[in-house]
Amino acid sequence: MTEEQKARHAEAARENGAKSRGPVSDIGKYISSLNSISTGDHLDLRKEELPECIALLSTDCRSAYLRLYQKHVRQYQPESECQLTMLRHMCVELFQLERTISLETQIRQHGVDETLRSYDGLSDAELQMFSYERGLQKEKIWRSLQREKKAHQTAYLSYVKLFKLIQRDFPLAPPEPINHEPDANLLADPLPPAEVVAEILSHAERAKSEPSYKLPHWVAEVILNEELMAEIAPGYNVEELLEKLTAAPVPLAA
Repeated sequence: MTEEQKARHAEAARENGAKSRGPVSDIGKYISSLNSISTGDHLDLRKEELPECIALLSTDCRSAYLRLYQKHVRQYQPESECQLTMLRHMCVELFQLERTISLETQIRQHGVDETLRSYDGLSDAELQMFSYERGLQKEKIWRSLQREKKAHQTAYLSYVKLFKLIQRDFPLAPPEPINHEPDANLLADPLPPAEVVAEILSHAERAKSEPSYKLPHWVAEVILNEELMAEIAPGYNVEELLEKLTAAPVPLAA
């Protein structure tokens, strides 16, 4: 290209650039935002309250999950946030496998206890035999549990294989700083979400205005927990409701 052609080309590019308003779609904006990130120097690690992968129910032992997580960290020693995410998935599947096995054991133990209450003087072998016969009536439950165990075990082994492939084929030298704080925060009891807090306060307000209203037990337990109420509803006047409960006890719903 001659100098004159280069000048015309540059001028046309400037004019077209002035007309552009940038990407419109969300994915386009996201891709555009990464244009200036060529190395990790410009990428700040965001402090998260909880990890992106959680498998805990309100009935689960949170410390048991963290112990499992710590074992995996010591065993596999992730060297990047990407590897840590894969390790979390491994822990999730193994934890849910253990939960399913525990549930199966509890159901079988329930069958043994029922048999023991129905028949006296049975040996351990007879107890297991009779409880097994009772368990056959719950065939659908057993099939479901077996499918879940197999699915979690298969997923766990797949994640282990994928983790090792990533660690072998994409090594980081030096290793990337890893933030374990979100996982450690799992040890604290989770606070109820905003919609549950709104429901609790709705029940409380109704109990104030309707003396005959039956306050659910779970709502009363939350309201009587001063530390929890100070955390989830710091501006709410609990004393007014407690005075009404003391003056004219509100019947509690089952």
